[in-house]
Amino acid sequence: MKKLVDEKGRLFGKVSLIDIFVILFALVLAVAVYLRFFTNETTSLRGENDTFTYTLRVNGVRSWTVDGFREGDELWDTDHDTYLGTITKVESAPAVWEYDLMDGSFKEAPARDRYDVYLTVEADGLISNGRYYASRTFEMGANATLYFYTKYCSVAATIWTMG
Repeated sequence: MKKLVDEKGRLFGKVSLIDIFVILFALVLAVAVYLRFFTNETTSLRGENDTFTYTLRVNGVRSWTVDGFREGDELWDTDHDTYLGTITKVESAPAVWEYDLMDGSFKEAPARDRYDVYLTVEADGLISNGRYYASRTFEMGANATLYFYTKYCSVAATIWTMG
């Protein structure tokens, strides 16, 4: 019968114990890095809901899309059907687009028959460590693109302001 560990430190005479410890260390390190950088913070389902407001900017839409936004309408995430809040204010302005010129500078020009819409939305959710979660699960942040729909339209918007 063979010894468990031979005189050279190999398990069953085939695998070095040092190799096993190095592999285990690498696996533990990989799991630690994954948990630290690639998982979201867990949010609690207990406690009170926080109410926060944010502003969405919808760029360059036509007038009938502007008319499709109404105060009191609910916003829903297109991908996950998560409730994102209720529109409390709708503002629009003629859209202005930037064009780059040959010399590297930019020029603004009005976009014909297009409008920028600013929607103020009130949401119930969670505010935790400076992060905002609509419906306690959907993380939101300034400058993120948000795909949503209401009763009358479906668009993409930029989260313009938070808080």
